[in-house]
Amino acid sequence: MGRASQAQAAEHREQLVAAASRLFREQGFQVSLAELTSAVGLTTGGFYRHFESKDALLGEATAHAFQELRALLNDFEAAHSGDHGAGRTALIDYYLSPGHRDDAAHGCPVSGLNATVSHQPEPSQAKRHYVEGVQKLADWLESAPSASEQAPTDGAPGRAAAQVSDEAYATLCTMVGALVLARATNGSAVSERILTSARGALAAADE
Repeated sequence: MGRASQAQAAEHREQLVAAASRLFREQGFQVSLAELTSAVGLTTGGFYRHFESKDALLGEATAHAFQELRALLNDFEAAHSGDHGAGRTALIDYYLSPGHRDDAAHGCPVSGLNATVSHQPEPSQAKRHYVEGVQKLADWLESAPSASEQAPTDGAPGRAAAQVSDEAYATLCTMVGALVLARATNGSAVSERILTSARGALAAADE
């Protein structure tokens, strides 16, 4: 394979991973291979030149989604001049907003991929990336972040699960649970009430 062909193949693979990351968050694992490949202009046969199975694609798509999340966390801190507390407050407000509720395709993978990953076996690549991502987000939600979370890049160790506080995990559970319920009840007044109630509860807990 020539250099140009290799570059094109790598580009197609990256496009497929990015598209799958969006579609899995938006529609779940039931999205068909035809939908995944057509999103990037490939055929179903072309899919198997890049991945041996849909499960293999899910693993990379999950990692991609959490890379996007880490970039978002950095953006929130940068927007507040490195003030972690202010960035954390802004993230919670965004997370529990109608805009985030209505954009699952580009939203947090913790809430967007939870149902899909829950059906994956424990040794799977998708499950491993998901568990690591959940732990790192809980770590970031600490009022005072760990040193590794000052730059949460892929592969950063973070704190061990046992070292992250119960309060941080409770905050994460409130955020994710509220978002999942708000999406399930979208179109009703209940959905809006869930978002505002969760934001208020987390704000009160931080006082």
